[in-house]
Amino acid sequence: MTDGTTPQHPDREHVMELITSVLTERPHLPDRLDETTTLDEIGMDSLDLIVVFSRFEEKWGVPYSEEETDWTVFDNLGHLADTLVARARTVGREPR
Repeated sequence: MTDGTTPQHPDREHVMELITSVLTERPHLPDRLDETTTLDEIGMDSLDLIVVFSRFEEKWGVPYSEEETDWTVFDNLGHLADTLVARARTVGREPR
């Protein structure tokens, strides 16, 4: 949505926007990220992933557990976005 509102259910595009906006705030990550960017390539660690999951939870009300913060299971940022969208559908939560 271009009007600045949060969609009721997260879609891949909005989740990618959230991921890239969170990660560009981190000082050690490049400003330009896309769905093919690998987590290895940007040196992403579990702290970065916790920040992404926390912001996702704040925005869409989808909780996460510590077991889910293993960054090594994600091939790239697109895979992370797909996982978050699938998690939101499974949980079926409304946005906060």
